[in-house]
Amino acid sequence: MKNIGVLLALIFLFIACGQSKKKEKKELEVFCAASLTDVVSEISADFEKETGWKVRLNFASSGTLARQIEHGAEPTVFISANKKWLDYLNDLGLTILETSKKVAANKMVLVAPVSSKIQPFVFSSKIKLPDLFEGRISIGDPQHVPAGAYAVQIFKNLNYEEELKPRFLPAKDVRSALMVVELGEVEAGVVYKTDALKSEKVKILTEFPDSLHNAVNYYMAIVKGSEDENSLQLYNYIVSEKALPVWEKYGFIQ
Repeated sequence: MKNIGVLLALIFLFIACGQSKKKEKKELEVFCAASLTDVVSEISADFEKETGWKVRLNFASSGTLARQIEHGAEPTVFISANKKWLDYLNDLGLTILETSKKVAANKMVLVAPVSSKIQPFVFSSKIKLPDLFEGRISIGDPQHVPAGAYAVQIFKNLNYEEELKPRFLPAKDVRSALMVVELGEVEAGVVYKTDALKSEKVKILTEFPDSLHNAVNYYMAIVKGSEDENSLQLYNYIVSEKALPVWEKYGFIQ
């Protein structure tokens, strides 16, 4: 019994030391959709200055990040570019359901290299998109990139999915899809409006009506195992009045 008591004391001491180191480390982590890179980077930097807490950021497609969490990654907060991947983690019991929240909205646009001869136009269902450009069209991989899934919905609702599908050039995330257009490797791409607006190498040809695709909304939740006052502070800061001007600065809709 004496040995068991000593063993338990050592275990509690080890746990206490681990918690102390964790607190001393002062680090939180955000898994975030790639299209939010600029806005969340700036908000996190502001949070660090205000609180002294270090925030590590991991940007990728929402599906990729959700799978990483499913397989053991333990970020503080997960921000998805659609509700599908947040619901996926909610169903697995990996997030704090009560913290699931919409944080922003976006628009989908058709873009071309800035040197393209294609001129911007007001969207009309009478315009046949496949005839506007030659070759392939850059989109996020619809299997795990929400922007790519939205693009497929647009083409499907316009009855162009089967015609354009062989021309899809899927990218690992929406930023990569934009980069392909910037490099002039394709004549057109479908990306988020916020990403297109900040690029000097592409031009927006047209903005797609919201009726052609599911609402482009971003959702956030605290990941289980991270539910402490520091995590809640970061979570609240991301959608606070202080952060609102940053969201608006990058063109996101609240």
